[in-house]
Amino acid sequence: MISWLFFALLAPAVVSIVIFIDKYLLEKEVKDYRGMPIYGAIMSFIFGTLFWIAYGFPTLTLKDTLLVMLTGMLSTFGSAAYFKVIASEEASKVIILLQTIPLFVLILSALFLKEIITLPQLLGFSLILIGAVGVTAKKNDFTLHLSSAFLFMLLANFFWASSNVLFKFVIDANSFIKVVSYESWGIAVGGVLLYGLFPSIRNSFGQTNKSISKKALAILFLNEGFYVLSRLLTFLALSMGSVALVSVLGSTTVFFGIIYGWFLMMIAPKIFKENITKKEVIKKILLASIVFCGIVLIS
Repeated sequence: MISWLFFALLAPAVVSIVIFIDKYLLEKEVKDYRGMPIYGAIMSFIFGTLFWIAYGFPTLTLKDTLLVMLTGMLSTFGSAAYFKVIASEEASKVIILLQTIPLFVLILSALFLKEIITLPQLLGFSLILIGAVGVTAKKNDFTLHLSSAFLFMLLANFFWASSNVLFKFVIDANSFIKVVSYESWGIAVGGVLLYGLFPSIRNSFGQTNKSISKKALAILFLNEGFYVLSRLLTFLALSMGSVALVSVLGSTTVFFGIIYGWFLMMIAPKIFKENITKKEVIKKILLASIVFCGIVLIS
């Protein structure tokens, strides 16, 4: 029997792949990042519908349907900020910045679930924040430097953390197989809202759609499949092992990101512009380790 540890480690490995594919798409296939959430919404709708049909048209209660679709909508709003960051930052840095999601989960849990924040969690909170700020700091800059990448990733992570907290209410009562289609449809609804409310996103999607290749569309669909796979792997790990331990192992994305970034920079430097100098790699490993320790304390 496969151990929960296998799924808990495979999930972050797959998530890291998703982020690097996003980076490839924005470097080579989609020139304006603002249209990306709409493509994601379309692919989610297609993928979610296929999943729904393949698993026998699963149904949820009205309350759970609305909650799950809301989690998908929040995910789309977060992706709009995320794509702005991934378009300009190294993918490995973005992966480290993603680890601030537990900070928002901790805060939201304290506010809405009345959970008490312990002293170790406060220390973990501080370590994650130090690591996230450090990864965006400029060379020889020892002052607090809140870059636009850091701020936009905070915005993205706020939406994603809110989505995760809501998702927890539903996943306790329903299997992942039953809810994944509804979450995907919620992502599609979020895309419709972005398209309707923001002219810059609408215009960007219209312009990009005139020139996007079939290869890019195929990669977008494949990447959506990887995203759903990562969610399934996490759910399997949670169903078999400790929530705290699965959460900690999920943060190993920071190390997968550094490894993938180094490897891809070696084989495709024109696409993946990762800084792999010895000094920078050591800095990333140090900051990733600080963030990892913070997540251990929070969990």
